[in-house]
Amino acid sequence: VRLFDPPPTLRRWSPGDVMRIIIGVLTLLGALIAGAAAKSTIDGLEEDVVDGIARLPESIEQVGIATAQLFATLVPLFALVVILWQRRWRVLLHVWLGSFIAGAVLSPVISLLGDRGATQAGGDPLVDGENSLIAADFPTTSYLASAVGAVTVGAPYLPRRWRRAAWFWVIVLAALRFLGAGQPPLDVLIAVSIGTIVGSIVLLVLGSPSAEPSPLNVLEGVRSIGLEPVRIGRLESSAGGSVHYVATDADAVRTFIKMRTPDDQDSDLLNRVYRSIRLRSSEVRRPYSTLKRRVEHEALALHTAADGGVASPRLIGLGVTPDGGVLLAEELIHGRSLAALTPDEVTDELIAQVFEQVGLIHATRTAHHHLTLDNFILDPAGRVRPLDFDDAELAADQRALSRDVAELLVAVGAVAGPQRTVAAAIDAFGEEPVNRSLPLLQPLALSSSLGREIRRQRGLLDALRAEIHDRTGVDDVPLEKLARIQPRTLIMIMAGALAFYSLLPQFGNLDDTVDAFGDARWQWIPALLGAAAIYYVFATISFLGSVAQRMPIAPSARSQLASSFAQLVGPAGSGKMALAGRFLQRSGLTGPEASASVALNTMAGVATHLTLMVGFFAWAGGADIGGLSLPSIGTVLLVAVGALLLLGIAGAIPYTRQRLIMPVVSGLRTAAGYSGQVLKSPARVAGLLGGSTCITLSYLVGAVFAVEAFGGGLSFAQIGAAYLGAAALANIAPTPGGIGPLEAAMIAAFTGFGLDGGVAISAVLTFRLATFWLPILPGWATFLWMERRGEI
Repeated sequence: VRLFDPPPTLRRWSPGDVMRIIIGVLTLLGALIAGAAAKSTIDGLEEDVVDGIARLPESIEQVGIATAQLFATLVPLFALVVILWQRRWRVLLHVWLGSFIAGAVLSPVISLLGDRGATQAGGDPLVDGENSLIAADFPTTSYLASAVGAVTVGAPYLPRRWRRAAWFWVIVLAALRFLGAGQPPLDVLIAVSIGTIVGSIVLLVLGSPSAEPSPLNVLEGVRSIGLEPVRIGRLESSAGGSVHYVATDADAVRTFIKMRTPDDQDSDLLNRVYRSIRLRSSEVRRPYSTLKRRVEHEALALHTAADGGVASPRLIGLGVTPDGGVLLAEELIHGRSLAALTPDEVTDELIAQVFEQVGLIHATRTAHHHLTLDNFILDPAGRVRPLDFDDAELAADQRALSRDVAELLVAVGAVAGPQRTVAAAIDAFGEEPVNRSLPLLQPLALSSSLGREIRRQRGLLDALRAEIHDRTGVDDVPLEKLARIQPRTLIMIMAGALAFYSLLPQFGNLDDTVDAFGDARWQWIPALLGAAAIYYVFATISFLGSVAQRMPIAPSARSQLASSFAQLVGPAGSGKMALAGRFLQRSGLTGPEASASVALNTMAGVATHLTLMVGFFAWAGGADIGGLSLPSIGTVLLVAVGALLLLGIAGAIPYTRQRLIMPVVSGLRTAAGYSGQVLKSPARVAGLLGGSTCITLSYLVGAVFAVEAFGGGLSFAQIGAAYLGAAALANIAPTPGGIGPLEAAMIAAFTGFGLDGGVAISAVLTFRLATFWLPILPGWATFLWMERRGEI
């Protein structure tokens, strides 16, 4: 038997790893929140658990625990010997990385909960050093996290029985953590979560064993159906997570084989989790209990369709492989996919056949749920034959059938146009079924491939709805609400919560601030507000100077005002850069051009800021400015060497080199070419550099006005050095708009120069109120207005 080449031994993406990361992160966040917000309750629960364990008989304490400790110690040694014996050096390296990183990450995470001592009944551990074969605090929480990280990485390489044994060892370690001395039992949950997260990330980055069956296992599965192939080939185009093969027997009869692997269950689970969060419950179907049940369901759908007269493939049989795969064998239909036809080849007769076949499917009360043109084949006899009944729903309700109609209207309409498509649909189904599809003619109700087609052909959905209204005379029907939560709503909630949380610590010295406000000189406040407002004028000038094409001034100014709200979304100005890139793309620039323009504007801002900072530091009197010190040359060189080392390691790994470094290099080349176009225009260069300089100076002057409003006491050079140094530190802080670090650094610098603490706090808070907090509301209104107009 001629077999296909073996699949790659490693895969770079596994839905199961992503699910473990999500579960681990949620569990870790829950444990951290519980430990911080409900400390007394958690401490009480921990004491109850330990008190209950302390009542165990002494025989268990002496024999059981010692035996378990010995078992927990010998297992990793045995595993190490086996790996060395088999010379699986790469597996050993991956397992060690998962173990080492998990143990290293645990300590800073535990420290977030504060100083939490051991919680033991009566203060005495169940196992002391004299009665245990090993140290009384074994296993430590770090050891447990390392063990979970190692098992998470190593489990995919193990047979099923050994995998279960490895996780049983982890359970024994967790039980010993409760019984021995050490940190509180809540830390067990944290250790397991971190080990799971780190191990799964290692698998995602470095790869994990492929779940695709070997050629010999595929052959055995095909033979289990009763086929005797002489050749099995693997098809490169696999869809829906399944793997496809073609088996040919001695009579040259070819059979299509669809293989489902354990990865499909993980992928299906990940997709359902996303849809459950994003969409309403009506859009999330129940999962299959096993892979075999899923394949059996598809076989039943094929059989039901064939009994109803549908020209679907003939079912041949079901089989299993020794490594847990399940396969479905069906007739291989020769022909061309309708998606591969040119628009001229899509005749009215062909469209009529498509709708006729779907009508026959619906006559059996079956909804296909994936009616894209890829799932229709035009065979040599000129018949249209539907394929892929994996997502089919038996005994479907009217809504599911209407969704099929909506999906088919979009799939055919993208090729044949709205007029011919709607006319054929009405001829095949009648007016009423077509009208019922109107609420579902929206992207969320369609397959992902059709969603991409809609984005490519803007206006297709509106044209289909209009054509249905014209032909049937039906009244306007509102779209059905399918989303449970809108991304925009989620961003608004997160930005508001982050802003509120970040603002609270700034009122720690509220008494001093109120006293200082009582003596404020309010004539400086209008000047401060003016400096904050003129910032957006210079920001617009700098933005226009960074774009090689001619840009409209008013929309560009609106984008700068809207960025005052967008900066809440991410740290280091990422929200502002994302909005600018989106605005440029909607204005006609390509993705690389927009990215290059945003990068050029950002680099100009950084360069002018650093230049002004060095100048003001020298003007104010040296490197030690109000408590802000420039890093030493040694520190700078150490950071540079570390960055180069990390870059070299990333370049040595093929995955990061292809997915990270090469795209960045390509983007830099594009940016360099685009920057050359900008730099050819002296006016744009002047606008870019002059605008960037005035942006920094406008806020600097605003800081001067804020200090003068509360009595002054610092020179212009000192205020400039304090603001520029604090802003440089805040730009690398992981908070939106530098919330928190900027205020703290400015107050420290002002007081370092001798300004009174209450005055410094009042001046800084007033400055931030004028330059950061007040523009958020008009920025939010502008953001929504630009979104409605399609400018972003």
